[in-house]
Amino acid sequence: MNSKKVKDEFIKAVEAYLEGTADEAQLLFVEQYFNLFLDTEDVLESMDSDEIQDIHDRMLWKINYEIEKKTRISSGSMAAGRSFSKYLYIAATAAFVIPMSLYIYQRNQVKPVSTQLITKITPGGNKAVLTLANGSKISLTDVKNGEVANQSGIKITKSRDSQLVYQQSAVSSTAKEITYNMIETPKGGQFQLILSDGTKVWLNAASSLRYPSAFGRGDRKVELVGEAYFEVAKNAAKPFLVSSSKQVVQVLGTHFNINAYTNEPVVSTTLLEGSVKVISPFTNTYKIIKPGQQSIIHRDDTNNTGIKVKNIDPDEAVAWKNGYFMFEKEGLASILRKVSRWYDVEIENPQGDKLDKLLFSGTLSKYSDVTKVLRKLELTESVHFKIIGRRIIVMQ
Repeated sequence: MNSKKVKDEFIKAVEAYLEGTADEAQLLFVEQYFNLFLDTEDVLESMDSDEIQDIHDRMLWKINYEIEKKTRISSGSMAAGRSFSKYLYIAATAAFVIPMSLYIYQRNQVKPVSTQLITKITPGGNKAVLTLANGSKISLTDVKNGEVANQSGIKITKSRDSQLVYQQSAVSSTAKEITYNMIETPKGGQFQLILSDGTKVWLNAASSLRYPSAFGRGDRKVELVGEAYFEVAKNAAKPFLVSSSKQVVQVLGTHFNINAYTNEPVVSTTLLEGSVKVISPFTNTYKIIKPGQQSIIHRDDTNNTGIKVKNIDPDEAVAWKNGYFMFEKEGLASILRKVSRWYDVEIENPQGDKLDKLLFSGTLSKYSDVTKVLRKLELTESVHFKIIGRRIIVMQ
């Protein structure tokens, strides 16, 4: 097939793709070229800049239209099916638009992210420091797999998949004294651990968890700073309590996420399954939240309005655990705080409060190079970035 015929077929397939009338062959044609055009580029090279830009602009408009349409879809099982199909469509279209945008930038010799790198900025990884009850510190980043420590019959091991595992013996379970350990992740770090009762914890970057090396006969209590996802081992006789800034979460055995970073304006708890009781010690109130709900407590709540509850897609809250940044009309300032924690970079924002008004939706891999993340944010043309060393400077 000659270049002109391929070009005509390509444009025809894209037209049908945009209108939602594409047959299987056309869908396959578009998606194949999405996967191949960055290498072959024969079709795009045969098109002039206006034709490429037109396809790009219309696809981008279609994404924005579908996202806005979400707010007009009523709830219910039928709506859920439509929403699922819509997200597949948006994902497919966005997947095509983003590399096409980068191609347009390259073709026009535009470099959206100005980079003056002194140090290579890489994504975060499994990094943490363990502090034992006696005050000694162990770098879990460097220590070999196997037994890390043994405290009064409690064996602490690092597994091959970078988990810290506590194993409590029958002898240690009768001990009266409770000793505490702490695990801390730096910026650019994350780690997993399994507590002595079998509870699994995923700790996000720049976070810490203080916990008993072995739980006693009473409640199971831990203290969190930062963000963590919990899969709590069920024990109706021993409630599991997570204390963090502004709140205490009480559960018997559930899956939930807590975001309690000190530089975030709210403390949030998102429930994936089971039931959670969120307690505000300051207002002496509590809320019971259900799966798919999120509780919110504002840090600057001078009027003591207490706990707010809203419905939320729980996948957003736990995207970090699954290796993604996931945004749904999220402010740029919030997104850049996540970027700062995960890539261990400093954000300079001369724009001030303007960033709070820039909203973004999308899903990005946490393991992409930071410049790729920034370029995708720049596709809206509402913001630009400059990288100097480990500093990201926000420009407009």
